[in-house]
Amino acid sequence: MPHFRRFLLTTAAALVTAGGAFAQDRPDLVIAVDNLWPTMDPVIGISTSGARVHSNIFDTLVRRNRWEDPDGTELVPWLAESWERLSPNVWQINLREGVPFHDGHIMDAEDVAFSMSAERLWGDEPLAPRGTRYARGIIRVKATGPLTVEVETSYPDPNFIYRLVTPLGFVLPAHYYQEVGTDAFGQMPMGTGPYRMVSFDPSVSVVAEAFDDYWGGDVPADSLTFQIVPEFSTRFAGLVAGEFDVVVSVPADQIGQVEGTPGVTVMTKSIENYPMFAFNMLETEDLPDNPLTDVNLRQAMVAAIDRVSITDAIWGGATFVPAPFNFPEYGAYYDPDRQPRITYDPDRARELLAASDYAGEELSWHIVRGFYPNYEIAAEFMVEQWREVGINVAIEIKDNFSLAYERPFHLLNMSMSSEFSGDPYRPLWMDWGPESSRVRAAHRTWEASERFYELGEAFEQAQEFEERNAAYLALVEEWENLTPGMYLWRNVVSYAVDADLDWDPGNSAVTIFDSLYMGGGE
Repeated sequence: MPHFRRFLLTTAAALVTAGGAFAQDRPDLVIAVDNLWPTMDPVIGISTSGARVHSNIFDTLVRRNRWEDPDGTELVPWLAESWERLSPNVWQINLREGVPFHDGHIMDAEDVAFSMSAERLWGDEPLAPRGTRYARGIIRVKATGPLTVEVETSYPDPNFIYRLVTPLGFVLPAHYYQEVGTDAFGQMPMGTGPYRMVSFDPSVSVVAEAFDDYWGGDVPADSLTFQIVPEFSTRFAGLVAGEFDVVVSVPADQIGQVEGTPGVTVMTKSIENYPMFAFNMLETEDLPDNPLTDVNLRQAMVAAIDRVSITDAIWGGATFVPAPFNFPEYGAYYDPDRQPRITYDPDRARELLAASDYAGEELSWHIVRGFYPNYEIAAEFMVEQWREVGINVAIEIKDNFSLAYERPFHLLNMSMSSEFSGDPYRPLWMDWGPESSRVRAAHRTWEASERFYELGEAFEQAQEFEERNAAYLALVEEWENLTPGMYLWRNVVSYAVDADLDWDPGNSAVTIFDSLYMGGGE
């Protein structure tokens, strides 16, 4: 079996009957979700709700091996068959031959070069501006042969290949994207993945059907429907009635009830995603006297929150409260003994508050309804703890992110993902550095210090582990000094699944149906 097939077609990778043969009557799977992102462009629409769909429609150049290790600490070839570093600043990507897009066009180097190009991701006015965070430092992408692409960076980047597991690595068909344009592509995208999108209404559902010319082997389901069902009780009732095969976001306090339901199993995963809130630290026309420009107030708000007790109360032992940017998937960079600089201390919170200029103003916290499991419950606890030390926060529930991003607001819900294996680059520098949405987007929340940028550039360009680790720790310290937000917990996703469907996506926010059993196959 070729190397890449060994990772795709593990013992749970094909749809089988009891006799072990590939089933002719594949299931039509219906996945009940709480929401969908308004575009399925895999860069513009990057989010937890988008990731549920993207990796079924698209492939990245490189993937993390979650088949043999749920934490995905090893990189494996995918659309890129191999890669090599030609010089400190230049990488060559060697592509897999004969990979078809959903319209039959065979992927080539021009498609990859376009997908990573300045025109699309990192120029003065890129078509997908959210791509700047992934493409930082890229100064040249060129097809050098039918199946070879060179990427040049402005500095030696030893971790460049790790970026190709992020949305930077999704390969799109240049001819189709350029023909229909960015907006239309997001409504009816095309990729090389195991499923081909056939319909998309961002307020209703995504429907995708099996792409039987998929380069990676047999596609186990005949179709996937990601159907929006906002209320969990309705999603669960539909699962019990046989309308749905998978239900996302089982509330922690209902897992026991769900587990006791005949014909239903519960799968709980701690994933590499970290819900948080960002402080809006900017004085703008809509917030001319924003009290959160004062770091004393921001740090008082962090010290006032007992994250550990709140997390234990709503999640039990399913997850933990991390120190900022100290996550297990960082490998050698992870220090299980490191604690946050600011810990729960109400007396210290009152001292910091007294040192600030805060005068009791109401602070508005924009939260998207039902987007992060248990987030709203935790927010209610936090509002009470802030009130106890004299800080007045009002929760404003919004129906979607477009409404949440509308100013004015003082706090904004969000999360940070950590696609890289063994390195803290993505959530620390991509999500908070100068190309991040925290700085560049209309809903931006901060302008970092010059020291933060200087330390970030040193971290970005460090080559050896010791140098890089020291730069990483210095950058984290500066982030904590500035306190632009607060991480809550490592995210947990809980799926309620039809007991006849044996499927496991690994410890990933991605919900990909390239491997499953039906009917109790071996």
